[in-house]
Amino acid sequence: MFRRAQVLYEMTVWTGDVVGGGTDSNIFMTLYGINGSTEEVKLDKKKARFEREQNDTFIMEILDIAPFTKMRIRIDGLGSRPEWFLERILLKNMNTGDLTMFYYGDWLSQRKGKKTLVCEMCAVIDGEEMMEWTSYTVSVKTSDVLGAGTDANVFIIIFGENGDSGTLALKQSANWNKFERNSTDTFNFSDMLSLGHLCKLRVWHDNKGIFPGWHLSHVDVKDNSRDETFRFQCDCWLSKSEGDRQTVRDFACANNEIHDELEETTYEIVIETGNGGETRENVWLILEGRKNRSKEFLVENSSRQRAFRKGTTDTFEFDSVYLGDIASLCVGHLAREDRFIPKRELVWHVKTITITEMEYGNVYFFNCDSLIPLKRKRKYFKVFEVTKTTESFASKVQSLVPVKYEVIVTTGYEPGAGTDANVFVTIFGSNGDTGKRELKQKMRNLFERGSTDRFFLETLELGELRKVRLEHDGSGCCAGWLVDRVEVTNTSTGVATIFTCGRWLDKKRGDGLTWRDLFPSV
Repeated sequence: MFRRAQVLYEMTVWTGDVVGGGTDSNIFMTLYGINGSTEEVKLDKKKARFEREQNDTFIMEILDIAPFTKMRIRIDGLGSRPEWFLERILLKNMNTGDLTMFYYGDWLSQRKGKKTLVCEMCAVIDGEEMMEWTSYTVSVKTSDVLGAGTDANVFIIIFGENGDSGTLALKQSANWNKFERNSTDTFNFSDMLSLGHLCKLRVWHDNKGIFPGWHLSHVDVKDNSRDETFRFQCDCWLSKSEGDRQTVRDFACANNEIHDELEETTYEIVIETGNGGETRENVWLILEGRKNRSKEFLVENSSRQRAFRKGTTDTFEFDSVYLGDIASLCVGHLAREDRFIPKRELVWHVKTITITEMEYGNVYFFNCDSLIPLKRKRKYFKVFEVTKTTESFASKVQSLVPVKYEVIVTTGYEPGAGTDANVFVTIFGSNGDTGKRELKQKMRNLFERGSTDRFFLETLELGELRKVRLEHDGSGCCAGWLVDRVEVTNTSTGVATIFTCGRWLDKKRGDGLTWRDLFPSV
């Protein structure tokens, strides 16, 4: 199983020179980069850190996801000083010396500044911001079904090619009474870092109010900078008493179906010329896709704009009808008009061709390594099959379908092994995670000594399962819990993955932790 390497960083945090700027709250950080994101980590508060007009330095191991794109900082608002004025944060790679700066210069507070306990900061490298800013308009359509409206508080997380939005509360709508039957509620979120192409939406509610059950029709998310709307089709209950009784749902973007009929898109074509022969002549390509065939793309060589030199790489952009997945391409080596061709054969050595579909970021690699003779007519060409395809995260997630997972939790046999606390699970896979889900059943005493409890969770297909996080909230008279193991089965494929534990989740035993990260048993 692939696990990304850790890199050592020096992290410096500046607290602002503002009255009351220091904090006693717990501070949490999540980092995003070109190659993924980290989990949320708690910053160490030792030695009177995070005081007014002070800079604090940490040495941290961080996943190798650089270059960084953004950082999310969250405080829990607890302690005698629950507010914090964050000035900026600097990350220095201890191996390379590379610097990344994150600027904020405002309060994290429920009373001051932007009145939020969470902020996102754009990464700045060599004076350049690594992400663009935008605003989102979220339109939520409640179904025209008896009892469809909800009184609960609703939350979403938007996922895209540049990470996720974090939790967004759907609070202020033009409608005084939100989420009523057959109504549409609109919410605006300004000054947000762009997520790029959107691929997934997580929706849930807190099950509060007189009528918390909710039947959701669909959600439209508009990126106002791109002037593009992404639809997430729902058509299901989020309810403890209706349907499958789940209040958390993940939905793939329905634009994938629209994209299948897209009239035009842009392809980036990168051509590597080998050492076996360069050319001053023209080169043409035709791309063969699963849905369409492209028109001819002709690269006209000239003395002013010379391409295809020996040992070089040339990059071009090509507007075309949407082709679907690219399966093959035709490559021809064409003499310029009125060009004399000597009797000895002139060849061009094409080593590799890489094609990127710019809308989704899917990459198609062709290992050609072939000599293509110069001809006057287009009927002479060579055909190459795709060697390797790299599907982007956004494209992959959009093609996923909902799957039910069976989660079997076995409690240990030692005295006091059972728990009265509320238990939660998060399942992580190669395609994402489920989010934090409560394991609960009506009228059942769960997680007793030596017992086996079964649950079903529906989410978008997770791919290869990589980790399970099991945790409890420490409530009840006997909260300590000895977990033997967790088994997760994809009910569509029947593939089961076992996560062995054999440890206590107890503040008074072992290492005092009430959560565990479990990995697949070998």
